[in-house]
Amino acid sequence: MLYPLVCRPLLVERLWGGRRLARLYGKPLPADTLVGEAWEVADLPAGASTIANGPLEGRTLTHVSAELGADLIGTAWPAGRFPLLVKLLDAADDLSVQVHPSADDCARWFPDARSKDESWVVVDAEPGARVYYGCQPGTTHAAFEAHLAAGTLLDVLQPVAVQPGDVLRVAPGTVHALGRGVAVLEVQEPSDTTYRLYDYGRGREVHVAQGARVTRITTGAARLRPLAREAEWGAHELLVDVPAYRLERLTAEAVLAWRVDPRSAQVLTLLEGAALLRADETELRLNAGDTVILPARLGGVALTPLEALVGVLAGAGGGLLCDDEADGGR
Repeated sequence: MLYPLVCRPLLVERLWGGRRLARLYGKPLPADTLVGEAWEVADLPAGASTIANGPLEGRTLTHVSAELGADLIGTAWPAGRFPLLVKLLDAADDLSVQVHPSADDCARWFPDARSKDESWVVVDAEPGARVYYGCQPGTTHAAFEAHLAAGTLLDVLQPVAVQPGDVLRVAPGTVHALGRGVAVLEVQEPSDTTYRLYDYGRGREVHVAQGARVTRITTGAARLRPLAREAEWGAHELLVDVPAYRLERLTAEAVLAWRVDPRSAQVLTLLEGAALLRADETELRLNAGDTVILPARLGGVALTPLEALVGVLAGAGGGLLCDDEADGGR
């Protein structure tokens, strides 16, 4: 029962969504629907991905995670829910300004909520596209709350121009929003807890009191500087390494092989190119936009580029993924 799992994404309609995921990655979007999110890997009460290949085809990731336990998830995570939520987002219009709680916030004030630490890898951006990330230097919490109450929150937020390849980590408590014309790969804790602070007068509910309570005034640089190294198979970059997850970007032109560490499931999303993924008797062709789950106790895998590829690998922290143990062709 342990083999690379391809999930059938949940396509989520959003008023700020568009049709870009069909153009970029061939996603089968419903006609006349603005799709803002493709939940590539999801195990939430609000919705779960469905396995699309092999003996487990048709089962939800929720059921498979409960049945396989540590064989799928690994031992670095709490038992039960799959530990990562992976999405592709298309912001054809501005998203609401929002903030997510931390684990401490949830324990202290919101016991029914779940913490949410997330990161963005920008995959497409129109000229002049930007996001909001944190506040402008010098902003105090009192000024933030005053602008929040007055509906002028944009006046103190920090706009950040983005382009494909940029990486941003949105820690809990950081006020943020995607701007129109941006598409991202979003990797996060398995939570859908969002406190909406400002929504451009679109009539949706906002959560001013909750959001103000969990907001931490962030004024630092938004874009991360990946730690890069060359390898025989191409280039390897450590993008994010925090307690909630670890992200690495692989740019490969030759065979890349590694063993999945049994402490952590891994999720591989191909952003550019095409490849063959082999694990034991399973062989899968992956195209740009495809996501595959590598169970923690899967063992060895090999990724053979069919054309130069760029992929993002996610899993637990602590150097469990594709570090120095990875070697082309091994």
